[in-house]
Amino acid sequence: MLAGIILASWLVILWIYFLWSRRRYYKAAWQLRGPVGWPFIGMGLQMMNPQTFLQYMDGLSHKYKAPFISWMGTNCFLYVNDPLTVEQIFNSSHCTNKGDFYRFMSSAIGDGLFTSSSPRWQKHRRLINPAFGRQILCNFLPIFNAESAVLLKKLEVEGVQQNKSLEIYVILKKIVLEAACQTTMGKKMNFQHDGSMAIFEAYSGITEVCVKRMLSPWLYPELIYRWSRLFDRQQKVVGVLFGFVEQLLQPAVSVVGVEDFDASQQLEQPQNQQQRSKSKSIFIEQVREHVERGQQMSWQDVRDEANVIIAATFETTSTALYFTILCLAMHPEYQEKLFEELCAELPDHGDITMEQLERLSYTEMVINESMRLFAPVPMVLRQAGQDLQLRRDDGEYVIPAGTQIGIDIYNMQRDERVWGPLARKYNPDAHFGPDAKPRHAFAFVPFTKGLRMCIGYRYALMLMKLLLAKIFRSYRIHTEAQLEQLLVKGNISLKLKEYPLCRVERR
Repeated sequence: MLAGIILASWLVILWIYFLWSRRRYYKAAWQLRGPVGWPFIGMGLQMMNPQTFLQYMDGLSHKYKAPFISWMGTNCFLYVNDPLTVEQIFNSSHCTNKGDFYRFMSSAIGDGLFTSSSPRWQKHRRLINPAFGRQILCNFLPIFNAESAVLLKKLEVEGVQQNKSLEIYVILKKIVLEAACQTTMGKKMNFQHDGSMAIFEAYSGITEVCVKRMLSPWLYPELIYRWSRLFDRQQKVVGVLFGFVEQLLQPAVSVVGVEDFDASQQLEQPQNQQQRSKSKSIFIEQVREHVERGQQMSWQDVRDEANVIIAATFETTSTALYFTILCLAMHPEYQEKLFEELCAELPDHGDITMEQLERLSYTEMVINESMRLFAPVPMVLRQAGQDLQLRRDDGEYVIPAGTQIGIDIYNMQRDERVWGPLARKYNPDAHFGPDAKPRHAFAFVPFTKGLRMCIGYRYALMLMKLLLAKIFRSYRIHTEAQLEQLLVKGNISLKLKEYPLCRVERR
């Protein structure tokens, strides 16, 4: 009896100490009130379904005054969906670290730029930045043009000649992953001809696993997670991805050339030096040099960065490109306006140059409008490294260090309070045309902004513009799907519950 009383007393003391140590979180939650949630799991039960997660958060943002605080497990969680607060967070040096939940991603596929925290992130970003400079990207145009020809042939054979309705998303993923492998790793993989579905399913599977764990607080402890079926699935897909990346890391003759490489110098160099000189512009060769020179990168760092860069490039770019094509297929009037610009700015045949790409202003408008409605990365997580002074229209509040911050890009970019009555309609002219109403600079952040803006945003825009120009210069695309019928799923990159079929018609 006495032992039981002593044990109970110790448990009460520990519980009081736990509550006392977290008193600053409770004060912030009292001031920025949101849904309370359940003990220990917070909003886990309501948020555990990725198919309804974004819709659920949208409902909360209208019920409570955002930004507000709630709980995920025992983590204090600040929900943000307004441009003013997004600007403060993205520009704060205290919020450059990704949210604690990204550790689930880094433990699965490696700690790369997408998931890492300072000072590792700052060091690797500085070393990798040159691989995404403007001049380097110009060298990728021959690859982008070549892959666009493969894409057009696929649409011609399967869409026109065989007169089939196509699931365009699958075709686009192969093209974008092929381009990503060539421009970052120097490897041509021939995904259109070889079996590649296992790789696509693995990339899709790993993001679904990580999101499922993020939304399931009872799986946060590593010991519990390793006994779950979700962990077994993670191990299977990680094995596929690691094998794929190891294959990419094997030395090979690069497919990327450098414009200023002199042919006379090439004849005087040994073959391995020729290969290295030709490919010095791409990610893998730059990081290989960092390792060989001992510049604070190991081969494990290279593997992690390669895995994450390939995944991020392929997933987000193919997602944004697909939604742009789908939106244009559902809105033929904007598809025709795009075609008029392409006829005026581009020749009937031949490769597209950088100068021509930069003149395609309406093409960029239709891409931006689709990324506004269907943010490629619907929610970004950050963490307050130090106490953060947060301004709201009713005062200033202190967000304690350690608070997890969820920036809901998807719902912010669809919010009528930010974008007006056409917020949930596809209308490039109304939102990005010359007569569009001015918006807050952080109302549209598909690649984020501020101190940790996406390193590959120029790469993604360039590839999307070129592929869209090639497609719609030669073809019309139709679908019977309607915008309001699309059911999205909350994931690392945005997904649809069902992908509608499209029909292709030669112009």
